[in-house]
Amino acid sequence: MAAPTIATGLKQLLTAHAPFSEMDPTDVDAVIDAVDIAYFGPGEIVLAPESGAPTHCMIVKQGRVQGAARDNTIAYEAGVGDCFPMGALLAERPVTLTYRSVGDTFCMRLPRERFVELVQRSAPFRDFSTRRLGAMLDLSRQQLQQTYAAEASAEQTMAMPLGELLRGPAVICSPETPLREAFRRMEAAHVGSVLVVQTDGTGESVTGILTRTDLIGRVILPEVPLSAAVRDVMTTNVLTLDADATAADATLLMAEHSIRHVPVMRRDDGIARVVGVVSERELFALQRLTLRQLTEAIQRAPSVEAVATAAADVRRLSHNLVAQGVAASQLTRLIGHLNDQLTVRLLTLGAERFAADAREFCWLSFGSEGRGEQTIATDQDNGIVFRAGRVTQARMLELAAWANQALAVSGFPLCKGNIMASNPALCLDEAGWHERFAGWIDRGDPQGLLNASIFFDFRPLFGDSTLAQALRADVVPRAEHNARFLKQMADNALRNRPGGGRGIIDALLGEADKGRVDLKMHGTVPFVDAARIWALAAGLHETNTSERLQRLGALGRLPSVDVQAWVPSFEYFQLLRLRGQHRRAESEASAGDNPNEIEFAELSTLDRRIVNEAFRQARKIQQRLELDFPG
Repeated sequence: MAAPTIATGLKQLLTAHAPFSEMDPTDVDAVIDAVDIAYFGPGEIVLAPESGAPTHCMIVKQGRVQGAARDNTIAYEAGVGDCFPMGALLAERPVTLTYRSVGDTFCMRLPRERFVELVQRSAPFRDFSTRRLGAMLDLSRQQLQQTYAAEASAEQTMAMPLGELLRGPAVICSPETPLREAFRRMEAAHVGSVLVVQTDGTGESVTGILTRTDLIGRVILPEVPLSAAVRDVMTTNVLTLDADATAADATLLMAEHSIRHVPVMRRDDGIARVVGVVSERELFALQRLTLRQLTEAIQRAPSVEAVATAAADVRRLSHNLVAQGVAASQLTRLIGHLNDQLTVRLLTLGAERFAADAREFCWLSFGSEGRGEQTIATDQDNGIVFRAGRVTQARMLELAAWANQALAVSGFPLCKGNIMASNPALCLDEAGWHERFAGWIDRGDPQGLLNASIFFDFRPLFGDSTLAQALRADVVPRAEHNARFLKQMADNALRNRPGGGRGIIDALLGEADKGRVDLKMHGTVPFVDAARIWALAAGLHETNTSERLQRLGALGRLPSVDVQAWVPSFEYFQLLRLRGQHRRAESEASAGDNPNEIEFAELSTLDRRIVNEAFRQARKIQQRLELDFPG
């Protein structure tokens, strides 16, 4: 047992780090009572595969430990407060890495039998041991939400399960119910919708919905008698969500499908039942700025200036959503959806201004917008594909030049690399684009590979989407069957190493307060590049990075255990980028400041540990990419 003064020092050290910061004090005391302290000189082996199953859980007290793979690449870094090797202890197997001290290192050693007891007794320690990254991300989100919530008054969090938002049971009826009875039930319950429900062996299912807004267009004006059945006028193909889904999930569903009501389902023992309905009004009742209001403001905007005002509201809304605990993937999808609407409105105004027929061309989004991964600080990456003989390039370039400037006024800076539709090289007819992509794939020169990393994530945004679909139908198989091109893309991607060099990792583990790191170039890009290459090799048409990885995992092209770590790591970097951009917006940082860089001083101890783990996952994804496309 440690002396009282030593025990106090150890407790202060442990409780500054997860999972000990979340554990019961008596459990932390039990750890301190059970550990001894071991010293390791510079370069000394702490644990090795040939030593058999580990006998202790190691907790770094001072110094640093690195875990090296068989080829001597560094696969793991542990700083003060880090525990290892959790997986080997739980599985009672040898470690897969060789762990060595970096400099003079002291570790607390917790015997395996005490480790097992702690896993069984302490829920926070058990959660951390079995899902290390997920547990740290949960804690980080809680801290982040508290920080933002102090700045944004929001009583109703977007992370709240829908089951907790329900005010009462849904009003339901059968398809054969007369309209008069359906409206009577709505009126009696003071609600704006009635769900049309059918029951079978698997429980209840929502086959339709009838709302107050349907009354005029579907009943009164067509003079449908109130004796008619609900099924004659109801909306079919109703989208539902489970009670465990969040308010953010419902927000996104409403935004993407322009609906106002979402039925909520619960499944008990495999039997489905309708437990309520969440309306747009209920969901956003406590929000100063609702998604519906913002969407309607964008759709009605009569000028570029009005669109620019709405764009500023989008950035404010993103801040409020972070305050309410919305996950990074949902945030970027919501921001991307609203940015899409801003662009579509400007292009609608532009098409009217230049008398352009939207059936004769398609506006393409590239890069992060094409992937649906925009943050609030993003420049333009776009182009146009048009029908030859039906419209001229000169006419399209007029529209493109106006649209690019209008987007710049609305807060989307002009692309410094001129990757914009106003560039004649990116305003081409169908044959021109097919030839351009074929050239990049067949030649595989450095510029072509750079272009591939930007343009292969294209997505149609305005106009005739079949033009983009035909292009993708040609591009994906061409890339899929060109092994040389995929190998060259992989080699190109592997030149950008995660973390930006040893100095960044050293600073993270040394807890230095000076230094910066580009979270886009050295954080998200390794995940984006790898997912793109694997998706092309698999012939997939998805462009979103998380969706690509999850789809590849579902197809068995990637190990699901790796995907479960890679997706949260990528999305955490996205969230950190968004946090940094909010801070820059509040401090009015200069336009030349890199919006994707973050200062180490802005990171908490927990954030530094997560960043270090996320960089480790980025290195793992590159190691997998290198194995799949060997030299």
